Amino acid sequence: MGTNYYHRTDICECCSRYKQKHIGKSSMGWKFSFQGYMACEDNPKIQSFEDWKRELQADGKIFDEYGREMSFEEFVKFVEEKEKQPNNHFDWCHKEGYDMSRDWKDAEGFAFSSADFS
Repeated sequence: MGTNYYHRTDICECCSRYKQKHIGKSSMGWKFSFQGYMACEDNPKIQSFEDWKRELQADGKIFDEYGREMSFEEFVKFVEEKEKQPNNHFDWCHKEGYDMSRDWKDAEGFAFSSADFS
């Protein structure tokens, strides 16, 4: 079981509507798994933890799937602490022989996937 994290932007003060982008998932015993994005008209290219940091600092707020808000600093510390966990999504899938055409590790070794997951 895990918890998904989201980046909310364009939050309306009146009706609380917002745009939401999946950041990734935290699962017990696993390093954080990031959602990656290819560049398109509504999304900037996000293919590394550094890209996510820039995106998260630029605008919006971070929430988990239960609606709990987390500050940027708390989120970065949380992801860095998760790096101490033994399992990595990319390495496990590669070892098991899954199609890895939509998955990668960034320069720091963080696991990314452009496939939909939660």
